[in-house]
Amino acid sequence: MQIHTFSAGTVERKGNILKIVYSKEESITLQDMQEITAIRKELFGENKYCSLIDLTKDLLVLTPEAKKFASTNPNIKQLRIAEVLLVKNFAQKLGVQTYVKLFRSKDRIKVMTEEEHAANWLEKEYKRYFELQLKKSGKHA
Repeated sequence: MQIHTFSAGTVERKGNILKIVYSKEESITLQDMQEITAIRKELFGENKYCSLIDLTKDLLVLTPEAKKFASTNPNIKQLRIAEVLLVKNFAQKLGVQTYVKLFRSKDRIKVMTEEEHAANWLEKEYKRYFELQLKKSGKHA
C-alpha cells in the first residue's frame, strides 16, 4: 500500500479504509484538512469509504476551522460511512468520547485504543452499509 505524505502526517488506503496518521507538532489547520481531502479523492474518487484517524500523538490539536471542516463538510459526510478515532489510552479515550458526544453525535463514529479492532469494526460497518443499501433497493424494485 502506498503511503501519501502531507503537511501534517501521512494518509494511506487500506482496503476500504482511509488511514490518517498525524505527526505535525503544531495545530492541524484547515489547509491540512483540505490536503487530506485531495488525497482521499485521489485514492477513493467519489466512492464510499471508512476512516481510521490515529490520534495517539500526545498533543494533537485541530484549529476550530479544521474541526468544523472535518465534522461538517457535506461531501465528507456523504461519502464517509463510519470513522474510528484511535487513541493510545483510557484517559485520552474519555476526552475524545466527550468531544464525539457533544459535536459529532450524529456521525457513525467510535473511539478505540486498538488498531486491529478498529479496522475490523470499520470493515463490518462498510459491509453493513452496502447490505442495507441492497435491502432498500430490493424493497423498491
